[in-house]
Amino acid sequence: MSVIELEDGRVLYSVQGNVARITINRPERRNAMDTRTTSALVEAFVEAGADPDVWCIVLTGAGDKAFCAGGDLKEMDETAQSGRQIPVPMMGQLRNLFEVMLETYKPVVAAINGHAIAGGCELALSSDIRIAKAGSQFGLTEARRGMGANLGNVLLPRLIPRGLAFELLYTADTIPVEKAQEMGLINHIYDEEDFEAGVEEMVQRIIRNSPVTQRRYKEMATKSWGLPVNTALRLNVGPNPYLSEDRVEGVRAFLEKRDPVWSNR
Repeated sequence: MSVIELEDGRVLYSVQGNVARITINRPERRNAMDTRTTSALVEAFVEAGADPDVWCIVLTGAGDKAFCAGGDLKEMDETAQSGRQIPVPMMGQLRNLFEVMLETYKPVVAAINGHAIAGGCELALSSDIRIAKAGSQFGLTEARRGMGANLGNVLLPRLIPRGLAFELLYTADTIPVEKAQEMGLINHIYDEEDFEAGVEEMVQRIIRNSPVTQRRYKEMATKSWGLPVNTALRLNVGPNPYLSEDRVEGVRAFLEKRDPVWSNR
């Protein structure tokens, strides 16, 4: 397995066994996202989304202190001190990272190996499945810094009851991932010694199924969100599994009592 370093090693990217692994590699900064890290993450997700050999994506952080501490406040301060404007969500020349993640029509698993704070929490929220290491903290702390939590502000009230969402946003509190799981924000929590195996077990459960169907699920779920059911059912977006080679293979494999061999077509 070869590892590609993006933006001077700020992000590591590799593909093995139909799984792309994206690692934020700034443990000395608690994996905070400066502009170059954000750009590298966009590049990695675009690459994984376009690669037919990638059926699942795992996002994590280097080290054992933090999944991601959010935006790089030191860089923001230096930018402000120089009289320049920091990047504003949904504006500028590049696509927004969280938007790219939501529009990457493949399963995305956040392996939350430490604290997921502010923008790091938004990275987790932008993922499809969230697996956390016990003892980690989770929260949108932007209100403490005069920031906006643009993605979290929109997404969190859609994922959990509005009252709970606004409490987290207004107070800027961080909560243990165990409490976040009670709210429905975390799928699974593992102790440190079982964490990597727990993530891998989930990944293998995903990629044993048809990648055509997985892409259909993600794109339909994303594009139908908020639409009336009768409208959503008629969207018919993404690859059509009913007309796919994978459907033919899946049915044949079942009748022949063997594991299917997916072609992703």
